[in-house]
Amino acid sequence: MARYIGHNIADRIGRLAGLAAEDREVVAYGLEYLLSGMLVLALMLLAGLALNLFWETVAVLCCWGLLRQFAGGAHCTALWRCAVANIIGIVIATSIAKVFSILIEPAAWIAICIAWAFFAVWIWAPNNSERPVYDLRQRSRLRKWALGLLLFMGAALFYPVFSGTEKLQLLAVSGATGLAAGALMLSPLGFLFIGRFDETMQYLQHRYISY
Repeated sequence: MARYIGHNIADRIGRLAGLAAEDREVVAYGLEYLLSGMLVLALMLLAGLALNLFWETVAVLCCWGLLRQFAGGAHCTALWRCAVANIIGIVIATSIAKVFSILIEPAAWIAICIAWAFFAVWIWAPNNSERPVYDLRQRSRLRKWALGLLLFMGAALFYPVFSGTEKLQLLAVSGATGLAAGALMLSPLGFLFIGRFDETMQYLQHRYISY
């Protein structure tokens, strides 16, 4: 759907602006990614709303997204499969945060999540299957940014634990869980999981949709 809408909008804009066919394809590609991203974000927020965990979902999304921006992570080979994987991952992470906010002291869970995220970033970041980074200087710069982000977010997440309400504590736990989930996508286990998921979804697509 995003591809269809993107191509239609790009075609109309291209005709009005007098763009060549090749330029229209570039515009269509960008619009497809933009619209797909907006759709996936809306679906994630709707899932959180349905589970009565809207703001917790927002907290997970913010921390997950910021870490992946600098550290990278595993991606599926098709945009729609990556979208499905992200939606499932966010719902699972939000649910885990809700459960562990009851089973474990918030400060302890946040500390565990941040410690794991630091370890994963230090060892594997940047580790991006979609756009791998090979330049050593750029890798070092991105890793430093990711570690600095973790320091800042770690302090921000611990603050509500000692001075905030129970609701703010749950948001902090959700944010920390988002960091841990994002860090998992840097690890070999995360790459293995996404790879298997991608293969399974691709098989199902060819088996039940393509024919």
